[in-house]
Amino acid sequence: MFRSKGLKTAAVLLAAFLTLAACAGPAQKTDTGAANEADKAEGQSADVTEITFWHNWSTGPSGESIARSVEAFNKSRTDIRVKPVYVAADGGDSVTSKLMTAVAGGNPPDVMLASRYGVAEYMDGVTPLNDLAERDNISESMFYKWAWDESVYDGKILGIPYDGTARALFYNKDHFKEAGLDPEKPPVSIAELEEAARKLTVKDGNRISRFGFVPWFGEGWLYTWGWAFGGSFLDTSTGKVTANDPKIVEALEWETNFAKEFGVQDVASFTSSAGTNATNPFMTGQLSMMVSGNWMIAQIAEFNPDLNYGISYIPTPTGTDFTTFVGGRVLIIPKGAKNQEAAWEFIKWMSTSEEGQSIKKITGEFAARPDINEKLYADNPLQDKFIEVLPNGKNRPVILAGNLMWDELAKAPDLVNNNKGTPKEVLDQITDKVNKEIEAKKAQQK
Repeated sequence: MFRSKGLKTAAVLLAAFLTLAACAGPAQKTDTGAANEADKAEGQSADVTEITFWHNWSTGPSGESIARSVEAFNKSRTDIRVKPVYVAADGGDSVTSKLMTAVAGGNPPDVMLASRYGVAEYMDGVTPLNDLAERDNISESMFYKWAWDESVYDGKILGIPYDGTARALFYNKDHFKEAGLDPEKPPVSIAELEEAARKLTVKDGNRISRFGFVPWFGEGWLYTWGWAFGGSFLDTSTGKVTANDPKIVEALEWETNFAKEFGVQDVASFTSSAGTNATNPFMTGQLSMMVSGNWMIAQIAEFNPDLNYGISYIPTPTGTDFTTFVGGRVLIIPKGAKNQEAAWEFIKWMSTSEEGQSIKKITGEFAARPDINEKLYADNPLQDKFIEVLPNGKNRPVILAGNLMWDELAKAPDLVNNNKGTPKEVLDQITDKVNKEIEAKKAQQK
């Protein structure tokens, strides 16, 4: 997801930044006013370099993680002081336009926390970190492959991985008991998932009062199932998108056939009216199984702590070769940042030090380093399946039209269900559209 050359106009500005629906968990807010007031009260000597750190989290676990990280770093250094600045996300364009405007105006932040996904589309405002990383021995070997791969485009290191999110199958153990299913043996194959969904679904007359499973609800994106079915969304040898890979076509066929079995209109009505957080249908008992992210553990603890549930692998056709859809964030230095060396020291501490990475435990999300995760979650069995599959995690293609591809794939099940094309026809169209957009953006950079 990364490419460089002079600042682009609206096309770059519209590239979505921090796409949290799918990459990283539900957005939260972060209040840094107290930290800023503390900075003022404490004062600074002339020998202290103050760096500005943009983020878009406030309150909640992620907000607390940001605040504690900044506080810990500031205590660890006498020569650098980090000033966190909350920058609100205003819809799809959100911080992307604000960053590019700040870069163009010559007043960017020194460091920014960004979603790894989509950075290629606004890389004109990012400083490549190859030289700094090589100088200080920061390399791929320290991180999960997916975290590093998603931070690099065309050989340029655009940021250093900070954290990760992953997906798995959550299931209601009490529902399993009611349906005569073993609550300690959740489905691991697609055939077992289908059979469990049938048994778990409850009807009141002609109305479904409880769904056993809805493939695309929660984090059941086509990316999720495409990888589960063994597909690939990018031909790395050509750089071409392959959303119409036969295995991805098979995954979409399975999703839409599933909807037909349970009634397209019933499924559509259920998903369109489903709530979030406390009213999430999995929380309220209206849904027995769902694919969701590791952040769901904290939500269940907050909104329904008595829920008797388990976590298992995302099922595959074979019941083996389990993987997960991963997302997460990266720390970048915008172009024109005035304090690059100090910014780099903060990035290194956040992304590579055990203290900086361990603070991630507050959020329930993962460190970008596997060795640290093994320590963080050794005492939490709910995270076991996530930790097990993280090394085999899959990240979205690093391309110049990643946000377009996300949007198009998200619409694919509805297009098929509404008879706008067969799964192959829909995915052929998406593949063609995204590849043309990539070529157009490459032409603009020449």
